[in-house]
Amino acid sequence: MFLPYVKDFTNHISFHAIAYISDFGLSQPVDKPNKSNEIYGILPYIAPEVLRGKPYTKAAYIYSFGIIMWEMISGVPGFNDVPQYFNLSPRICRGLRPKIINDTEPEYIELMKRCWDEDPGKRPTAEELFECFKNWRKT
Repeated sequence: MFLPYVKDFTNHISFHAIAYISDFGLSQPVDKPNKSNEIYGILPYIAPEVLRGKPYTKAAYIYSFGIIMWEMISGVPGFNDVPQYFNLSPRICRGLRPKIINDTEPEYIELMKRCWDEDPGKRPTAEELFECFKNWRKT
């Protein structure tokens, strides 16, 4: 999984309706430690614990994926209703998340909210996400 520098305009859908996330060379493997404690990326995608100074982890990237899940159902970038991201960082740290879109499938909402969980340990793993999407595809 490669996601350290997630941007909304780098998400792609292939001809066969397969979603890809990329960043055009600015990312690194999630297992590679970040030697600086620098925060990088686009604010709406940065996990609250990273905004508080903790290192990027796989769970932080799952948070980012949850924001992308919201974008997929809303059709707009995360927190687009916050003017110029005014005070967005502390608001994310206090629990602000994008508003749930009406008529979204409850299972999708539940999974998306798990990705956004304040506690990184409660977020699903990439493997759990894969299994969930695979099961949804079967139904």
